[in-house]
Amino acid sequence: MSIVSISALAVAAVIIALTLKPKNAELALMLATAASVIIMFSLLGNAAQITQRLSELAAASGINTGYIAILLKVVGICLVTEFAANTCRDSGSSSLAGSVTLTGKILVTAAALPLYADILSTVTELIRR
Repeated sequence: MSIVSISALAVAAVIIALTLKPKNAELALMLATAASVIIMFSLLGNAAQITQRLSELAAASGINTGYIAILLKVVGICLVTEFAANTCRDSGSSSLAGSVTLTGKILVTAAALPLYADILSTVTELIRR
């Protein structure tokens, strides 16, 4: 799906949701959430291409493929967290959105721990030389 199609879908969903909101706020929220989910799923097709290209770049450069896996995991956590937090904010629950955001930050930190350990190991080796 192109950016033009995605933008058109988003604008149409917003216009319809704004029209529905005074009469049926729940339906307006469901419409906005459904449009967001459709947009997110349309992007999943690009994920395979991105993963393949990153693997090729890692192989060509000699970078540990574990680092690429960490990068993809962190990006995935960020995208899902942003989607969930925005949905919570749209429904009027900013405290829940804050909790989702905090959880996402903690999960990103946890996912990156192996990278931190490798960096610390490398720094330790450099200091001992």
